[in-house]
Amino acid sequence: MQKNQNGADIPGKDTFTKNIGACRAFHSSISTGAGNWTTAQLIEWLDSQGAFNHPYWMCKCSWSYGNNKIITDTGCGTIHLAGCVIEVMGNKGAMTIRVTTPSTSSGGGITNAQFTYINHGDAYAPGWRRDYNTKNLQPAFALGQTGNRVANDKAVGWNWNSGVYDADLKGASTLILHFNMNAGSCPAVQLRVNYKNGGIYYRSARDGYGFEADWSEFYTTTRKPSAGDVGAYTQAECNSRFITGIRLGGLSSVQTWNGPGWSDRSGYVVTGSVNGNRDELIDTTQARPIQYCINGTWYNAGSI
Repeated sequence: MQKNQNGADIPGKDTFTKNIGACRAFHSSISTGAGNWTTAQLIEWLDSQGAFNHPYWMCKCSWSYGNNKIITDTGCGTIHLAGCVIEVMGNKGAMTIRVTTPSTSSGGGITNAQFTYINHGDAYAPGWRRDYNTKNLQPAFALGQTGNRVANDKAVGWNWNSGVYDADLKGASTLILHFNMNAGSCPAVQLRVNYKNGGIYYRSARDGYGFEADWSEFYTTTRKPSAGDVGAYTQAECNSRFITGIRLGGLSSVQTWNGPGWSDRSGYVVTGSVNGNRDELIDTTQARPIQYCINGTWYNAGSI
């Protein structure tokens, strides 16, 4: 090798790099070809480029949407390889592949993202993951429904992972929002929401004791509390307790002159004294009972 060639005359640069244990910067603008790829096809292409011959291998794909593949089976987003950086660590039997995507893409490719594929053998759960970052913020519940449907509305434990759960509820199902920070006097809180505005309920945990109290319902404009719920009288109870009218009842009379007269009659008022022959004595006394009305019914007053 000539010094002034600076390695240009090395006949097998790939083998040389491997033998000295150096990292391999394979290409700064390589095209992978148009069309779609599976992960398996990506791995075969990397193998054909000698990516697994080095402890660390990397390349950057050309900035051409039409001349680079789209990886469609990651399970966490589509990767359009145009402008991406591909890094490979390890050998084909125990590999880590990292793909960093550019700030713009095409064909549904996820931008500003870093995808990582780990495969240490089929028995060791190979698969992709995508990192969240300042450009790709993690949503509150990134995966939609959390887990499988649970047996009932009390099945989600206070110390379960935060998420949105589907729970069986009397032949239908209900949505349970579960928030667990696993700290403080109230480490977890849940909201239960029924379909078609059928009610919102909540319950909260205490320390490490879990949910000690049952669900409590929120009152809304469509689900108002009953009178009993707030300790008030119903309309019927109010009507049975309040007097809505007072009047004098039917006329009663008794002969006063040379007759029995009246003894004290509580609840009556004298309304007339009749002296038919205009002498010095009253002939007849007239009275009417005092009456009151409750809930549409008139009653005689027992006393005044």
